[in-house]
Amino acid sequence: TPEACRRIKVQQPILTNADLEKIRSIGDPDFKSKTLRMLFRVAAGADGLAVAVDDLCRQASAAIKDGYKFLILSDRGVNEQWAPIPSLLGISAVHHHLIRECTRTEVGLILETAEPRDVHHFACLIGSGAGTINPYLAFETLVDMAREGFLPEGIDAATAESKFIKAINKGLLKIFS
Repeated sequence: TPEACRRIKVQQPILTNADLEKIRSIGDPDFKSKTLRMLFRVAAGADGLAVAVDDLCRQASAAIKDGYKFLILSDRGVNEQWAPIPSLLGISAVHHHLIRECTRTEVGLILETAEPRDVHHFACLIGSGAGTINPYLAFETLVDMAREGFLPEGIDAATAESKFIKAINKGLLKIFS
């Protein structure tokens, strides 16, 4: 049916912070999104990481059963008590878990992460299941660089963000071709 084919179309796989917030704030129940934390307790060590990855997969399955269509895997919130689950580990674990459960096609996976900085990072994340990626730390760094005067003359944060996205997309196109 036409209703079953509704999609959100993005021009490219890199989401700005504003783009991600638009997706989060969509009021249509057919496009509900849920943010899942990709964090684990530092005190729990390596065993805590394994438990957190398993829990992340369980949360993803539960979110699909609850009707969510977008899962935003986020590593925001890192501090002295909470460490990030490595984004490649988190996205690939959830992606393959959902494939095993035959529910992967029911949900879009969005990654909100501080990790990716270069084309290779983005290509690995997309190849491991991320539909779109919000590299929030890269964008926040560009804002800081603009504020501190580290960008070339005439380049503001918005222009730098646009150029960063364009460069990543060009690199991804070369890899994917």
